[in-house]
Amino acid sequence: MPENLGRSLSRKNLIRGVIFFTLCTLGGLCLSFLWSGVQDIGRVLRTMQVENLLLAGLCMFADWICGSLRFYIFVSKMSPKVTFADSLRANLATLCVSGVTPFQTGGVGHLYIFMRTGVPLSGAVTTGIICFLGTLSILMLSAGYVLWLDPPFLPRGITLVSRYSLLVFMLVFTGFLLLLLKPRIIQSPLKGLAAFLATRFPFIGTRFERITVKLEALITEHQAFTRLFISHHKGTCVLGLLLTLGFFACRFVGGYVVVKALGGSATLWEMSVAGMILNFVTLFAPSPGASGIAEITSVLLMKNLMRPELVGLWTLLTRFFTVYCAVGIGGVVLGSQLTKDLKANETAS
Repeated sequence: MPENLGRSLSRKNLIRGVIFFTLCTLGGLCLSFLWSGVQDIGRVLRTMQVENLLLAGLCMFADWICGSLRFYIFVSKMSPKVTFADSLRANLATLCVSGVTPFQTGGVGHLYIFMRTGVPLSGAVTTGIICFLGTLSILMLSAGYVLWLDPPFLPRGITLVSRYSLLVFMLVFTGFLLLLLKPRIIQSPLKGLAAFLATRFPFIGTRFERITVKLEALITEHQAFTRLFISHHKGTCVLGLLLTLGFFACRFVGGYVVVKALGGSATLWEMSVAGMILNFVTLFAPSPGASGIAEITSVLLMKNLMRPELVGLWTLLTRFFTVYCAVGIGGVVLGSQLTKDLKANETAS
């Protein structure tokens, strides 16, 4: 399984993902600028308050720190040798992989980094599931509250999409909750499939049976770690939720600071609502890192909150601080680890 993680994070796959991410991003940004208009962009740039962008950069770093601390408080219970720096690398790797893969499936990034620091695969999986459930919980509760308020500045189409997304979130949340608490529900189907393959296709069945045995061992360890947190570290789980709120708050404040840098008049509450709905609607977007989709959704959300000539720049700057920087720096982290592992394998052989 560790080898499979390495293959899925090969340089070839990462480069392909970055190219796709870049193309979707450029397409989304072009559309956002076309819809919002570019006639006054020169004047906006000349009057922009650059010092506020420095504050947006600080919000970005605070976002990374909260996400890294969330990883650290869980993995440190399983492997005391793990440092906060390891968790920071794992968080950046996750942000990078989620940016260059469809549906933002970034979990492979932190699994790969944590396993290289001595964290058991089952422990890294448990950490990822708990953190993801925390993210889903915060987004579902917040988006549900916003939809109940139904603020007038939200476009009607976005409200309808959010209601559909809420249903998807509830289904995904239920699935991951079962995976966390009752992971053995997937064992019976796997055993049945292994028995069928062993009868009809012996060669494939033998290999699949070996995989099933490894998965059963992984599930057993995963259950042990889950019981550890539920029984003895409830405070850690609560702290994880607070840190989840923390990194979302950093993103919303960062978006608000960008508005002020551009001379906009939207309030922090309005930006928090728009940011929450944006994260909620685009979390399971099929494009890498929601690229393209997030840019267009941002325009729809912000058109009632800002002057048209500001929307395109706001979209570019907020995506720069929340996604583009993380993809770039996380790519450096992953690339250096992959290079190190490749050299180690060449030396060993």
